[in-house]
Amino acid sequence: MAEEEANEEPKPKSPWMLAFAVGLAGALVGGGVAFIAISKAPSGGGQVVEEEVVTATFSERVHSLDPFVVNVSGEAYPRYVKLSLAFEMNSPEAKEELVERIAQIRDLTILMLSTKRLSDIEDFEGKALLKDDLRERINAVLEDGKVESVLFTEFVVQ
Repeated sequence: MAEEEANEEPKPKSPWMLAFAVGLAGALVGGGVAFIAISKAPSGGGQVVEEEVVTATFSERVHSLDPFVVNVSGEAYPRYVKLSLAFEMNSPEAKEELVERIAQIRDLTILMLSTKRLSDIEDFEGKALLKDDLRERINAVLEDGKVESVLFTEFVVQ
């Protein structure tokens, strides 16, 4: 009886099971190859470009001016504005350019403030317009750098 069991041929497996196993193996291999090809493909038209992003800290881009005292036109008598400014630049190099042109910047700021009336700069909207005007005019003077924002660090009217 032991000899009969050894001589018997194993039953053939279902052809469906064999086709399923081959299809599954093919899908796994194909998916793996596609994943590797996609993950290793360079983006940007085949060119790999490494950009070094250097961000300067806020203090490296900001320069403060000494306080200004400027007379402005009041209702019945002259009024004075004591103003301290800081400029946030777009880069440390722009800050250096601002420092080199500090005499021009101070002159421009004094001339601009002295043409204002007190009613022009006493409310929020007036101060915001003053900041925008200063930023635009200073950016016109600068060659390479750019003022990102004008900051009032002191604003006193007497």
